Amino acid sequence: MWYYAKHGQQIGPVSREELQGLFQSQQLAPVTSVWTEGMEVWKQANEVPELMGWGPPQPLPGAAYGPPLAAPTNSMAIASLVLGLLGLFVLGPFTSVPAIICGHVARRQIRDSSGQQAGDGMAQAGLIIGYLATALYACLLLVIIVLLVAGV
Repeated sequence: MWYYAKHGQQIGPVSREELQGLFQSQQLAPVTSVWTEGMEVWKQANEVPELMGWGPPQPLPGAAYGPPLAAPTNSMAIASLVLGLLGLFVLGPFTSVPAIICGHVARRQIRDSSGQQAGDGMAQAGLIIGYLATALYACLLLVIIVLLVAGV
């Protein structure tokens, strides 16, 4: 027969099965003091070998921490780079000017996000390509105008 202490009072005698039921139903904690014949002093239940395994199942250790998630890339930065490349190779100033606008908007959003968004380099590349494409098409337009005025 077993005895246990709850709220400073000795409770028992109870059978081993009853005590096991109290631990399994979590009515008693593993640190509850218990005693049975043959024990010199009261002990915590988790220190008594024949009571080990009673009580609620121990939780499994959690998963190890993984690397931190990368900040998502700002969509305006992606748009700036894509529009800049299209402006440089295909559509000229029709997409290079929007690339410049998207690049400036993206850099502002990234700066204001306090590290929650990535893509500043991509936005900067879109800006550079957008300005470069605009300058190239402006030079091309200037050459065409000069040739037309010269009558060539």
